[in-house]
Amino acid sequence: MTVGELLQTVERRLEEPDVDGLSVTDLVHLENQLQSALMQARSRKTHLMVEYIKSLQEKEKLLREENKLLEDRIAMMKKNREVNGMASDFTNLAPVRMICGQQRAMLNFL
Repeated sequence: MTVGELLQTVERRLEEPDVDGLSVTDLVHLENQLQSALMQARSRKTHLMVEYIKSLQEKEKLLREENKLLEDRIAMMKKNREVNGMASDFTNLAPVRMICGQQRAMLNFL
């Protein structure tokens, strides 16, 4: 019997005109059924919460892995930018050396 069905049964039994005629045994039986249903509902709720927590932990793990990959990608991009910056500095120095060499040649010529 589901919790909903049990609640309907209890409600129906308590709304009967002869509710005063229910024995203590009947009431104890209804109480036990309600306690059992409550325990089942709590157990189900706990199970669902545990499953939800597990799914959140898995999601957290995936997000941490993705974050690590992104951090690595950013570090690689920074490193590439630094290497490219140094290479452009060296290419900018080459014309200066040529000019200096040309000036020396001109001075030697004069």
